[in-house]
Amino acid sequence: MINFECESCFQEYKVRDERAGQTLKCKSCGSKMRVPDGNDDLLEDFYEEDFESPVRPTRKKKTSARTSKKKKSAESGSNLVGIIAGVGAFVVAFFISYTVVKGLFPGNDKQDQPADAVAEQQPGAAGEEAPAETVASNATATSPQTSTVDAPVDTTPIPADPQARTEELNRLRKQMTAYSETMKTTTEASEREAIVEKMKTTLARIKLITGKQKEEVAAVQKKSGSKPEKTASTPKQANHPWSSLVDPPLVVADWSDTPKLSIDLRNIDSHRLIPNSFSPFMGFRDRNRNFFNVEIWNLATEKKTGQLSIPLDKGWRILSERIKLSTDGKTMLFGYVIRDSKTPKMESWSVETGQKLADWEVGPVDSILSKYEICGSDLAFAKMLSKEASGFKTMLKVWNITSGELIKEREVKYNEFSDLYFRISPGGNYLISYDSSNKLHIYDLRTLDLLREVDVKQLLSATGSEYGKDPYYIYNGMNFSADGKELGLLLMSSDSTTLWTLDLANGQAALGYHVTGNLSEATRDPGYSGEDMVWFPDGRGWLLYGAWFIDRKLQQVLWTLKPVPYVIIRSEIYLTPRYLLAETATALRDAKGRALLNRKPKLVPVKIPEQKIADSLAAYQSQSDSTLGVGQEVSIDVSVGNLKFGDQDEVKSVLAEVMQQRLESDTFKVAPDQPVVLKIEYQEQDGNKLQMTKRGRPGSGNPLGQTPTGETLQATAAAFKLSWVDTTSKRTLWSTQALVNPRFLILRNATAEEARTKMFEGLQNRLMAESIPYFIPRDKKLSSLPLEIDLPD
Repeated sequence: MINFECESCFQEYKVRDERAGQTLKCKSCGSKMRVPDGNDDLLEDFYEEDFESPVRPTRKKKTSARTSKKKKSAESGSNLVGIIAGVGAFVVAFFISYTVVKGLFPGNDKQDQPADAVAEQQPGAAGEEAPAETVASNATATSPQTSTVDAPVDTTPIPADPQARTEELNRLRKQMTAYSETMKTTTEASEREAIVEKMKTTLARIKLITGKQKEEVAAVQKKSGSKPEKTASTPKQANHPWSSLVDPPLVVADWSDTPKLSIDLRNIDSHRLIPNSFSPFMGFRDRNRNFFNVEIWNLATEKKTGQLSIPLDKGWRILSERIKLSTDGKTMLFGYVIRDSKTPKMESWSVETGQKLADWEVGPVDSILSKYEICGSDLAFAKMLSKEASGFKTMLKVWNITSGELIKEREVKYNEFSDLYFRISPGGNYLISYDSSNKLHIYDLRTLDLLREVDVKQLLSATGSEYGKDPYYIYNGMNFSADGKELGLLLMSSDSTTLWTLDLANGQAALGYHVTGNLSEATRDPGYSGEDMVWFPDGRGWLLYGAWFIDRKLQQVLWTLKPVPYVIIRSEIYLTPRYLLAETATALRDAKGRALLNRKPKLVPVKIPEQKIADSLAAYQSQSDSTLGVGQEVSIDVSVGNLKFGDQDEVKSVLAEVMQQRLESDTFKVAPDQPVVLKIEYQEQDGNKLQMTKRGRPGSGNPLGQTPTGETLQATAAAFKLSWVDTTSKRTLWSTQALVNPRFLILRNATAEEARTKMFEGLQNRLMAESIPYFIPRDKKLSSLPLEIDLPD
């Protein structure tokens, strides 16, 4: 069976496999829908997040007199017509980037492919350039591997006409059909890889527009003039003191110091059942489409605690939401729509008995079950969209999960609750939502009262930190601490990444960590399928973007996770107080691009070398004898190779300035002729060929106001290599390398030179956030910091 949703009203459908590729009429709103081909499902493992993160501006940096003069000259001659250049269907997989960069910086491997040959390839079904329809309207459509560059927030409204707002979606889905048909007849591995990459980019675009449609639903509700329920218990923040929101977890487990866990993941659905707050329980569902066959494990005891087999009625349309699991591992919840009556329902099941607890209608006919979760051990929560003559109204509801009895419902403003950015406290008593205007909405889930609205900008400004004064914030993640005492907020500003903590007992915020530059981009090669910010269970720090562990006390990165070679998207890492849990066999291809067959994926523990980290940290802090240590004087050596545009001396100067700021943030002092040198090798070549669209006035047939020009623009790709070098022994102490090749850009003047300029600006922001060792010991028993942990392959 094939699961999909109507792109106009988000109604969920489930059809037989033989209907793949057919066009059907939505029974809910009457819009035409295309049934996805089977290959659409193949990509779900790669893109399970909504691509609606706000766009971010270019990092502010110091400029030389020559740079400033050149910039003013360019701006004076520019026009204000916004031209968007986007690349169609090209995601740089890890092994391709690795090959390209090695080609630019030849090493010992004589079989390295020349960089020019790889970078000039344009993946496509038949080698064609991407169609204009796949061009991203702004940076909110970025996939985890996209390099985002200077994109303004797009506030263009979407018309109410369903045909108008789905016109581009229809074109994109036709393109997906063409790719799918080509996949059926293509046997060459490299060609199939290229087609899959193109499908991924098109799918990302489709998800962007779907997200915009959801925003339009909210806008329609606002236009309808529906008013939220007014309750006497809704306080005004200005004159109401903070009340404690601390909500401890329901379950506290004793985790093993010597884990032996190994869970076979063959034939297991990639969507694991993970409770909404930290818990020792996790569920694993097999790939059977006719049953929900689920095993529940207690990861702390390393034992299976329950198993359910739930038959799926043919009269149901299963919603795309994953099955929900309670934090105590005792209850499951899922939603569906009755096909004939169009009535949304939910069911709860007991893990202990394997029997259904209750089923109930969650809203009137044709209403939409938007989001749902288990709260604590006894509540089911949902957000509903109900159709009215003038549009939609938004309802929040809670039920008793064992009986299905409605406890409370509340109408809310369209922008008061975010589908994308909300968290439920460990004890299940509170819900916090982050909206597009940088406000936190805090609800009591027992009464659905809106307890408080918190202006994040005011909250951070009140900390007195210089990093809390930035007027522009971009949401990157939010999470409760495992003990329910704090909330963590991961935010991007104009030129930095910051993590803030909110004490839920008194409402006071504090800076947890700051790094200059774009940490998201620096850690997304390859991308990550998990959450961007997760608390370590004991509260000692945070794992950011599945790559960096930040020690809370030191406000410093202590260890990093090295990606498995040749993976396209890194699998989610699960944290426990004693160790990590990671999946094996995640790479799809080997170093030569050959498909890896007969894989045996498992979920296994990965020990954190705590003693080695502690010993190295003690040596670093005591400033014991080391090759590279705290406060040391170092030099910078910049080597610039081929450039597409620009002056070599200017590029050298800019890169040296950027890296000096980066090193000084790690306490180093930059001086000439030092024995330890940070070497930077930089080189440019032709990058992606971008399809151009011109932004204009939106209309009924073009809701985003974008018109393809039929022209293409040659972008510039850059490769860089960073190395710590001991000049005395002529020994390389550490090195890393990467390729920066933007998939889309937003330009004022659509020229190849400006495209290169935008790329170079983004590269500087990324370099500021690169993970560079700040401690290299002479004692071989110690490790460099941050320590790099290998994940199982």
